[in-house]
Amino acid sequence: MYKMYSASLIFLCLILNALAYPVDVIEDRSGQAFALVPLSRVRRAEAYGNADITDPGRAILGVKGTPIDNENHRLDANAFATTNILHHSPISKGLEASYVHKPTGSNLDLSAVNTPGWGTDVTASGKYNFFEDKTSSASLGGFYNRHYSGMPGTLKPDYGIMLNYRGTF
Repeated sequence: MYKMYSASLIFLCLILNALAYPVDVIEDRSGQAFALVPLSRVRRAEAYGNADITDPGRAILGVKGTPIDNENHRLDANAFATTNILHHSPISKGLEASYVHKPTGSNLDLSAVNTPGWGTDVTASGKYNFFEDKTSSASLGGFYNRHYSGMPGTLKPDYGIMLNYRGTF
């Protein structure tokens, strides 16, 4: 059973890594399409894996990348699977995404983690900076967390909105 999950995870990591590779397609006058692959590129995705020595048996395998990174926006994404082989734990699978609007410092973070038999945890949080100068700043932040199915069943959502002001007098 673990071999099937391991093969599926490795296949997922390879696909995500390939999707992060920039390929331009052009068409000539006769309608033929050509894929242009750069001879050198900025590395935008990487596969990773490790075993945690502080928690014997815990292993993680994943792929993370930055599909968008320019002067105004940054998007980071991470897909992973983790388990504790020593304790025969189920394989938890998760996805995470983090967006930053660079000019304002506003951000949005999303994640979902599923563990068979235990359910899925979904989290969203963000902050919108709507005012900032040399001595003060104001922002609006919020969060949402919820556990679906599994043990102990679907729970009520936990959420909140915060208005933040910081000033130097």
